[in-house]
Amino acid sequence: MSDKRSRRISTLGSRITSLVSVALVLVLAGLSAMTAIAGSKLSDEVRRNLGFVIKMERECTENAVNTLKQSLLSSTGIRQISFVSADDILAQESEYIGDDIASMLDHNPYSAEFDVKVQASYAHPDSIAALVELYRSFDGVSDITTESAVIEGVDATLKRLCTVLAVAAVLLLIICVALINNTVSLSIYARRFVIHTMKLVGATGHFIRRPFLKAAAVNGLIAGAAASLVIICAKIYAASLDPMLESALPWLETGLLCLALTVSGIAICMLTAAFATNRYLKASYDEMFLK
Repeated sequence: MSDKRSRRISTLGSRITSLVSVALVLVLAGLSAMTAIAGSKLSDEVRRNLGFVIKMERECTENAVNTLKQSLLSSTGIRQISFVSADDILAQESEYIGDDIASMLDHNPYSAEFDVKVQASYAHPDSIAALVELYRSFDGVSDITTESAVIEGVDATLKRLCTVLAVAAVLLLIICVALINNTVSLSIYARRFVIHTMKLVGATGHFIRRPFLKAAAVNGLIAGAAASLVIICAKIYAASLDPMLESALPWLETGLLCLALTVSGIAICMLTAAFATNRYLKASYDEMFLK
């Protein structure tokens, strides 16, 4: 009775250790994926705020302004435009200074302008330069100003970030598969003599593999559910820190990530269990003592 109980406790401890290990690996993978998703959303938001300012000539006609406006609205690269007239700019300056500038001047020194925001896919130095060259040739356009240094800096930073995240994702995937493989293999290694005994009594390979695959699937499901719970808690905590993080981590993407973690946990655990079981199905009695 004591031997059976100790074996039962040993098997249970092995399964718990395997489950916790797989869950921790999935949590690590999920947090890395969350970082990548948030980074992608934030980079899109940064790109959405990039653009340029078109300054019109003081004597430009209303027809020239309307022509330029229609062209901007119909462009696939433009996300948003806002037109500010010369009188509005003068009023804003007067409000900022705290005095009526118009009463001190003979004429309005300001000119109307368009504040243009480009689509995220156009938020690159070359794409913005092409748009600037296009609209610089329109009638009534005096000058176009761009934040070239900011655009180039943002573009370079986002490229480096994407490269680092891609490399980290590949390395993490390799590490996750290796760790889960070792964990599940060690769990089956502890029961290798059971496999050999079942072979001796004539059990088929399919019959022997089935309980191990079922146990691996259950472990993967529980580990995936535990990892998903941690991911959801991390999302709620991140959202409480900054509203921007809440928009960077939508619930749809979080739900899909949790589903992917659970499916991946089940799939990897079952595959590694199948490989480990096949190894001991083909092994002789003497090879059972080799790790």
